[in-house]
Amino acid sequence: MKTSMAATSDSTCSPGTPMRIDIVTVFPGMIGGFLGESMMKRAAAMGLVEFNILNPRDFASGAHRSTDDRPYGGGPGMVMLADPIMKAIESTDCSQAKIIMMTPSGHRFTQQDAHRLAKEKHLLFVCGHYEGIDDRVRQLLNPEEISIGDYVLTNGALSAAVVTDAVVRLIPGVLGGDGATEDESFETGLLEYPQYTRPEVYRGLRVPEILQSGDHKAVAEWRRLRAVELTRERRPDLAEQFRTAASEELRKTDNKI
Repeated sequence: MKTSMAATSDSTCSPGTPMRIDIVTVFPGMIGGFLGESMMKRAAAMGLVEFNILNPRDFASGAHRSTDDRPYGGGPGMVMLADPIMKAIESTDCSQAKIIMMTPSGHRFTQQDAHRLAKEKHLLFVCGHYEGIDDRVRQLLNPEEISIGDYVLTNGALSAAVVTDAVVRLIPGVLGGDGATEDESFETGLLEYPQYTRPEVYRGLRVPEILQSGDHKAVAEWRRLRAVELTRERRPDLAEQFRTAASEELRKTDNKI
């Protein structure tokens, strides 16, 4: 095993080549149900992505095929064994894989990360459980370590599902026409504006008249203002980042004049 199995920028997916996603988890049923529904099912059926689940238990030794043991140094809980995980990974071709370990100590996942990972040819997620994974797995693989938030889940398969969903939906063709994700929350630096559909009046609440005016310019401006308003109210941190980025862009424009 090499000291690093992480892919380089040469692993960018080429047009017409399905992305491959391997998920290493001792809970294949949990992730399998997710992959067989909604946009994940659609993406696989269209040949845009290939999913593969690797269960370390299939590579464990002993009558009970144990994948965990007590931690050195004592303490509560169990730690996942390195060998079943490494053998599961080694059972598949991961020479060009971008290896990701889902862990609370990883960097926080963002929409920008989703776009970056959506350009990869092969993603391989390593999912922990119990008190974590023997750290020698991390040392051998040198993976990108990702967290989906400042909280703890029962296992990494749940967080791998979140990242997989965010990435796969960005693959061209999965959501349909071009521009399907352009106005979504976090794409522009703002939260998305409120959306409405029929009926026009529901339980006394009416759809804003501007959205029924047919004036596309006015609708676009209304949506922009609502997005700014909503972001200031609910995510002032994002609003400040957006304001700073907009000011910087204006400064660059002024310098060119």
